[in-house]
Amino acid sequence: MSGYSINKTTIIHKDRFAYNAHPSITMLDNDEWLVVFNHSRRRERLMHPPGDPLYRHLMTRTLDGGETWEEPYFVPDYDWSGNECPGVSRLSNGTVVLTQSWYGGLPLGLARKKRAAGEPIFLSLPSKRGTFPGGGWTEDFTDDDWDRSQRTWALTYHGLYAHLSTDGGRTFEDTIKIDISPYREGYSRTGVVELLDGRVAYVVTETYLALNKHFYTYILFSSTGGRSWDPPVLVLESPDRGFHEPDIAEVAPGKIYCILRTSNRGGYLYGCRSLDGGHSWSVPEATPMFGHPGHLLVLRDGRLLCTYGRRIAPFGIRACLSKDGGRTWEIDQEIVIRDNLPNGDLGYPATIEYAPGRLFSCYYGQDLDGVTCIQGTHITLT
Repeated sequence: MSGYSINKTTIIHKDRFAYNAHPSITMLDNDEWLVVFNHSRRRERLMHPPGDPLYRHLMTRTLDGGETWEEPYFVPDYDWSGNECPGVSRLSNGTVVLTQSWYGGLPLGLARKKRAAGEPIFLSLPSKRGTFPGGGWTEDFTDDDWDRSQRTWALTYHGLYAHLSTDGGRTFEDTIKIDISPYREGYSRTGVVELLDGRVAYVVTETYLALNKHFYTYILFSSTGGRSWDPPVLVLESPDRGFHEPDIAEVAPGKIYCILRTSNRGGYLYGCRSLDGGHSWSVPEATPMFGHPGHLLVLRDGRLLCTYGRRIAPFGIRACLSKDGGRTWEIDQEIVIRDNLPNGDLGYPATIEYAPGRLFSCYYGQDLDGVTCIQGTHITLT
């Protein structure tokens, strides 16, 4: 017995002139599903955020369980460009929370003036180890380097934001800039998580801008539904820049499990946990799950599901179950959601359980036309 069946796969959004990737999904009380994702122009050479300043976020919804999807619209509005991957979540009071790490691009002339005024600026230079993905981005440069820029733009960082909607994500009326000091930056590809004690938790990593070049994963808590935030709590420091793109799930009251993407540990996901509501954290330990990044979901029967992308052949999307809150994983019964995607331009899955044992996982990947698009697959656990 495989313990699952794979059902219909649908295209959530496809645009042959655009590059769409990195989705996040949530459910509303009225059975609507929302998906938000990255959107930029297609380029001959792929550029992921934040190196491409044209990345904005599109949101779409389905009213019929994923069969059809409405035309997407930009959120929170057209002015927010240069973003990293978005996250979307619905709180128990109905508020939809859209989270963004906002970088942004500047023409070189304007960037030069802002740097002279003391603002951190990042330039793309040849033969430089890149701070950001996509080509030699660094803030370690001199005035003599401006003419050597590989791009016609530079990058800056505006901050970490939560946008709040009270109408199901159709408009976002309130925008909150989250104070993340002493960190300079934070990024996660997933949204906030509402805990059983009513707090809202948001785990991110200072991935690009740490002055000592370490990665710092930290967690933020809000007791006001995302309108104000407590000072960050360190989850782990990674001197070798090994751990990033975290996600969390509360696997029992006050017990939080965190899954972490790794860069230099053989491609396996790692996990750590807090037994005191997020105040202290264990040392990360390897899991048997190969792929990245991980998305966590506590199922209605209490099991923990982790969904992740596989960027080596057979290319696809996989998932794994745990019966003990992430201490062990049933890798011998790994769920193969897709194993027929054409290449490694894929992944970042996020999953919902819309009925007991009925799952929908959204992700990105190329279709038969070679267009990278947002796709989704229905799964039944048996």
